[in-house]
Amino acid sequence: MARFNIDTCAMLVEFSASQWTARRLDRNTSEEVVLRKGAAAKDAARVNKHLLAGRKELEVINQKVGAARTYVYDNTLPWSDSGTRLLPTKRFNEFNSRMMQFESDFAQSVNEFVDVYPSLITAQAMALGDMFNRSEYPEPHTIARKFGFYLNYMPVPKAGDFRVDVGNEAQAELQAKLSALADQRVEAAMQDARERLKAHLERLMKQLHVEVGPDGKERKGKIYDSLIEGGVELCDLLESLNLTNDPLIEDARKQLRSVLNGVAIDDLRKHASARTEIRTQVAEIADKFNF
Repeated sequence: MARFNIDTCAMLVEFSASQWTARRLDRNTSEEVVLRKGAAAKDAARVNKHLLAGRKELEVINQKVGAARTYVYDNTLPWSDSGTRLLPTKRFNEFNSRMMQFESDFAQSVNEFVDVYPSLITAQAMALGDMFNRSEYPEPHTIARKFGFYLNYMPVPKAGDFRVDVGNEAQAELQAKLSALADQRVEAAMQDARERLKAHLERLMKQLHVEVGPDGKERKGKIYDSLIEGGVELCDLLESLNLTNDPLIEDARKQLRSVLNGVAIDDLRKHASARTEIRTQVAEIADKFNF
């Protein structure tokens, strides 16, 4: 791979969120199940009870976190096994603004949950019956600490900055290993971009396929708005995610963008000929680039 300055065109992103799960192991019920089923091993069954069973207030927060996590993964590339992601610098302003909105929405949902939390405990005393145990619920004044939204940006490490007192030869070896690791991670990130494009090409071909059954009737897959909208968004996103300016990714995304531009979703739903035409063009792109 040709050398280029990854540290100037991208940065690292760490995102995580902490949440109260409202789930606890119910030892008594677990033992009852084991005895009732005649299991020899005491740990043959583990019953986890949902402390807020039947309530939706906590699920709202879970959905906010899920949406933020999906956005991070959709708009960044993989970097390390620890979950750190690679963000192109040209996407920083848009990305950071969106994440700040996610954090604000998360904080608002947490505040709303904290406000009603005491009343939820009271309600669960009746909902859980004999399974209710007040000591399993955090105190109202501490429940807010169970939630957190964490976003951190870091520069991509440079091999030339690896300076330790281990001797010139050893230091050169360490710098070479760091450079090789960076190259491997960049290639893995680019492969992720290729796989995204490949997956959508395959999805398009599958959903646009028209099959004529033995009875002569056409069988067509259901067309969702996201099939075309998602493809257009992916093509636009790949323009900035293509950190190495891979000509295959760039040419493929341009060609797919051109095919999808102006496609009327209703035409695809109504007319088999429209499906076949677009599918043929998509198949040509898939065959040409063969990711």
